[in-house]
Amino acid sequence: MYNGKYLRLYEYLKKKEKELSQYTLTFNEMEHILQFNLPVSAYKYSAWWANEIDGMHTQARSWMLAGWKTSDVIVGKKITFKK
Repeated sequence: MYNGKYLRLYEYLKKKEKELSQYTLTFNEMEHILQFNLPVSAYKYSAWWANEIDGMHTQARSWMLAGWKTSDVIVGKKITFKK
C-alpha cells in the first residue's frame, strides 16, 4: 500500500493493473489524475522517472507498489508503464 503525495497515481495504476500489461500516460493526463502539476524536474530529467523503490523518490514508489515500472519515458511528453 502507498499513501504519499502520489496516492492518486497509485490508485489509478492499481486499477489498470487488472486490465492491461502496458499503459501510456501523457504528462497532461498524469497531472489531471494527480490534480497538481508535476515538478519541473519531471519535465527535465529522465532520472525522475527511475524505478527506485528505496531512497527519496516517493513518486517511483507510487507506481512500483501499484505493480508497474516505467519503461519508455519521453521527458516532458509521455511515460509508458509496464508490468
